[in-house]
Amino acid sequence: MKKAAVVAIGLLACAVPAAVDAAERSGRTKRKTDAWAVPVAPEVIGTITYDTGLNSGFHPDVPTGSPNLNRVVGNRFNSSLGGPLLITNMVFRITVFPANDGLQSVSFASAPTPSNTAMVLDYIAANLMANQFNAIAVNPSITVGPDFLGLFLGAFGESQPAGLLGMSDMGTMGQGYHAVQAFYQVGMSATMIQAVPNRNAMLRVTRDLIPVELMDFKIQ
Repeated sequence: MKKAAVVAIGLLACAVPAAVDAAERSGRTKRKTDAWAVPVAPEVIGTITYDTGLNSGFHPDVPTGSPNLNRVVGNRFNSSLGGPLLITNMVFRITVFPANDGLQSVSFASAPTPSNTAMVLDYIAANLMANQFNAIAVNPSITVGPDFLGLFLGAFGESQPAGLLGMSDMGTMGQGYHAVQAFYQVGMSATMIQAVPNRNAMLRVTRDLIPVELMDFKIQ
């Protein structure tokens, strides 16, 4: 019995990915994790979903050019009326609809300041498949406040093509529009944050607990 338990523990340890490498253009390390394709409407209770699942086009419309000033696109996660969510909790999954294949990054940031900047809390890299929803594990989970940003960074170190992330031109459950764009800066900050009018980024986060008005009640 003891031998079987030791073998089981060893197999479990081997299954944990060796997740860390050096981050591009930053002194911090970047986590790598697994991603997997999911349906348009994943049956996940606890997912905050602002988009309809229908892509009206990838944003931004033009290339950003400079590899040193990266455009990022995502959502500001707050209440339907633009105020903070009701609680603070742990995010353990982020789901994105990218335009391109390959190793790309997602990030979390604090709420924007009056000067339209935000502190980047963490970022994760994963191999993604284009033109479909990819769920990315956030392990260990990250603590976010009641008002925060979920951002798609794309691939670092190269000029970005036109279009990074799918956008929905309608909202769900009367929650309005939450899409934002910004620029990722060396030093782990997002700057020049501004709303993308009449759009919700096809980027979703899954938390342990969320306000009732934002919950997906579909049966798994």
